[in-house]
Formats: sequence, structure tokens, C-alpha cells
Amino acid sequence: MMLLKPKQWPLLVAVFLCLTFTQGRAQVNKLKDSTPEQRARMLTEWMTSQLALNASQVQQVSALNLQYARKNDPILQSTESKLAKFKKLAALQKEKSKALSQILDAGQYQKYQEIKGQLIQNIKEKRK
Repeated sequence: MMLLKPKQWPLLVAVFLCLTFTQGRAQVNKLKDSTPEQRARMLTEWMTSQLALNASQVQQVSALNLQYARKNDPILQSTESKLAKFKKLAALQKEKSKALSQILDAGQYQKYQEIKGQLIQNIKEKRK
């Protein structure tokens, strides 16, 4: 993975946490000011539509998204450096991705990874 400039980390973290196609500063601020429960619900709704989750998967993904939104929140609210926050959030994202691989079928997980990669690429291009 290509190293990102420190000023890119908060936006990358927001994308990893929310994994949504948002545009504009207002949307980013809305996510920033949301509760973990709101972020988890938005992400679950998005994943349900994008990955065609079945009822069982929706329930499992919802619980997982809430669990990690709650784990991420104290890190996001902390006064630690951006680098320290990024490292902790990236580690949590890696754990979450591993758990998702057990919930989603192979095709859904591949699509999830592809969309996540596209979002990162979009961020890199917008930041140039």
C-alpha cells in the first residue's frame, strides 16, 4: 500500500469507517458529528444494498458494524496524533475485514474489497 500524507489520513479513516460514497464537505462533517449507532446503521444500510445481504447477514453485519463503530469512537475523539489514530483505526479495520470475510460469501467479500479499493483510489486522486 502506498504511504499517504498525514493530511490524507482523517479522510481515509472516515472512508474506512463509513464505506460510503459521500461527496462534499457537508457530508463528511455530518458523519464526523454522528454517533457510533448512526454510523453503524448507515453503513449496514449501504452494505445491504451494495452487497445484497440476506436477512441473516444483515443481522450479523449490523452487530459487527455497531461493535466496531463503538470501538472506533474513543479513538476518533482522542487527542492523539493523526498517525497514532490512523494506526489504531487501521488495525481495527483489519480485524473487522477478517470478521466480514466469515459473514459474507466469497463474491460479496470480493465486491466489498473492490469498492473499498476504489474509494481509496478516489481519495488519493482528489487529494493530488
